[in-house]
Amino acid sequence: MPERYTRRRLTDRKDGRRLRTISPLFQLSPFTMLTSADAASSFTDSVDAAPIEAWLREKRRSGDEAVTLTHLVIAAYVRMVALRPAMNRFVAGRFLYARNNIDVILAPGGSGGADTSGLDFTVRFQPGDTVDDVCRKIDARTENLKADRSADRYERVAATLVKTPRFLLRAAIGVLRWLDSHGWLPASFTDKSPRHGSAVISDEGAFHLPPVRRSLNGLGALPVTISIGRVRAVTEPDKNGAPVERKYIDFSVTYDCRVADSAYIGSAFRYFRYFLANPNALEFPPDRVNEDSL
Repeated sequence: MPERYTRRRLTDRKDGRRLRTISPLFQLSPFTMLTSADAASSFTDSVDAAPIEAWLREKRRSGDEAVTLTHLVIAAYVRMVALRPAMNRFVAGRFLYARNNIDVILAPGGSGGADTSGLDFTVRFQPGDTVDDVCRKIDARTENLKADRSADRYERVAATLVKTPRFLLRAAIGVLRWLDSHGWLPASFTDKSPRHGSAVISDEGAFHLPPVRRSLNGLGALPVTISIGRVRAVTEPDKNGAPVERKYIDFSVTYDCRVADSAYIGSAFRYFRYFLANPNALEFPPDRVNEDSL
């Protein structure tokens, strides 16, 4: 695997390095699309559920009861970022950055049923992680959350903030936005923030819902959200015209179009679909890890 860029340069941030050699069109896009809402694009797609269900059954027969669809989806996303690193870019202060780590934010229910107080939480991955690494890191993070009651402290802080006069609350949020755009928020805040990360991934199917189109938050730097829906059964004709029942898993993606063009996004999610259709490939580290531009 290639050596990752680690040297801190002027205008780099704690959570990412500024991209200086990308196309001028991408350098200009944050000035023409000022917010993530302006740049948000979305699509819905589906994958065949049969290979996923077969792989999950095989894992359970081998004694691995903890692995879930969510673990597999996150592993496919991590592998996609390893091969298409521009998916891990973000915009801050009108500049485009490459995030240093792969920080996946799990929405409530996204941990596969672990008790996480109903709050979003972040798990950090590396490009070479396998699906077993993903399971281990999520399990370790949820166990830490059960032992750490800091989530309750965040709720108490939020309860205090909403009781303050509205003009003071707006001013405080304005200060947070300004600090965030300059990269001056402390790592202790951004590492636990549900609005600072590589992607938000949620499993709406756990609640028997179709995938939802999650928005990109104005505060923070989220380039991608992925929502997984319930298993959908349909009757389709086979190659001989006879009706057969097939199952599909729908997913919805919202992404910041300032990070890459449509051709790049399309190639990235072709990898995503490939790894969902071939889960065995995620049991081994990638043959290569691509590095983003300087």
